[in-house]
Amino acid sequence: MPINTAPRPSTCLVVDPDGRGFVLQVTSVHHLDGETLAERLYDAYAMTTEDGEELPAEITTETLLGHLGAQTAACAEGWHHWANEPTQEAWDTVRPWAERQVRRLFPNLTWSVEPDRKFLPPNA
Repeated sequence: MPINTAPRPSTCLVVDPDGRGFVLQVTSVHHLDGETLAERLYDAYAMTTEDGEELPAEITTETLLGHLGAQTAACAEGWHHWANEPTQEAWDTVRPWAERQVRRLFPNLTWSVEPDRKFLPPNA
């Protein structure tokens, strides 16, 4: 069974948080295996070390889901989240951290459902 067959996203009109009228709210639905989730988490934190910040020891499920929501919204609006690409050092530091976080938060999550898919490190 292909993993990327998901129900259609739900859409509805909601009041703009600033009270300026209605906006379209889209709830996106995706199937994510552990590897894909770790890649999304890496995307969210890749520039952390390059900005001189420390990675948090642990994150919560809510934090992870917040990053996923922000990435989905940014993608829908056409935003790119990096002014430049992360370095190999960021890959070497942040990617293993992201994998540990996903394995800790979702210990029963299947890992690498599509084994032919490869996430490439910077400059690959």
